[in-house]
Amino acid sequence: MAGFWDKIKKGAQEAGEKAAQLAKIAKIQTEITTLGSSRKTKILELGEKVFSLYKEGKLSEGVQDSLKDLIAPIEEIEKQIEDKKKEIEKIKEEMNEKVEEVKEEVKEKAKDVADKAKETVSDTKEAAKEVAEDVKEKVSEIKSDVKDVANSVKDNGENTEKSN
Repeated sequence: MAGFWDKIKKGAQEAGEKAAQLAKIAKIQTEITTLGSSRKTKILELGEKVFSLYKEGKLSEGVQDSLKDLIAPIEEIEKQIEDKKKEIEKIKEEMNEKVEEVKEEVKEKAKDVADKAKETVSDTKEAAKEVAEDVKEKVSEIKSDVKDVANSVKDNGENTEKSN
């Protein structure tokens, strides 16, 4: 039985050693990934610097020639980016022009409405004056009729008194 427990201990010890080795491998793989990421960042920085030097014409002719095939697509992409920016600006200008047109149309419509309102107020005042004149005329006529009736009543009253 002692041999059985010795085998189990030995197996557990070997499993522990293998787990430690796997952990060590995983740690090293993580370090490799981090270093690879740092490498890519540095290569990107190097590429930006070389591209800048290329555009400034500060590289030797041989280096410039060897980079042309790599740089041509980058320059084409930059041109496309500039074209897209110009397209955006053109759209913005068209929008601004349209906004200005709409503003002018709104101003014109507002002026038309204001003019119509003034005209309506003027027409209403004129109509009110006409109605007031008609009312004055009718009141004068009624006053005259009332005076006539009053005089008639008075005359009839006097004639009745004289007859009596």
